[in-house]
Amino acid sequence: MKEEGKKAEKWDEWEEFGAESELSEPERIYRVACPVEGDVIPLTEIPDVTFAYGMLGPGVGIRPEKEIVLAPFDGEVSALFETRHAVGLTSDEGGVEVLIHVGINTVELNGAFLTALVKAGEKVKAGQPLLKFDRAKIEAAGYNTTVAVLVSNVYLFPRIRVLGYGKKKEMEDLLACRK
Repeated sequence: MKEEGKKAEKWDEWEEFGAESELSEPERIYRVACPVEGDVIPLTEIPDVTFAYGMLGPGVGIRPEKEIVLAPFDGEVSALFETRHAVGLTSDEGGVEVLIHVGINTVELNGAFLTALVKAGEKVKAGQPLLKFDRAKIEAAGYNTTVAVLVSNVYLFPRIRVLGYGKKKEMEDLLACRK
């Protein structure tokens, strides 16, 4: 996570989302770690058009293998939905805003099988547990458990890179953002 200031020579090796606009901090890279262990997939493979078309921001989906969501960086809980299906975070370094959304249409569960471990406004450390969910019960209720990880303030970060698809452990580098 402490990769800020890393030179951007390897930038071309990563898949990119975002505008072809001038960068205000071309040498700074802000990283977002993987908040849940699992199989990282492109947004287009998430079976929901809101995520698949990037309407809530660029990012990835994760088919979870574990049932706990961790803070992907040091920051603050900027939003916690009453139904506990999603959490918004803002990083201390650079102000990257990330939305972590557990499952597809899981808002309809009204919080069943989901437990919040933090509160809105709370400061969190990278790796701190944020949410717990019961994957088997959510799936038994007929819901897909894919976790969406999205950068919601792409207007400040016109370059977002996915740092690899496939199997990732929690807290491995997932996204890189530049302003």
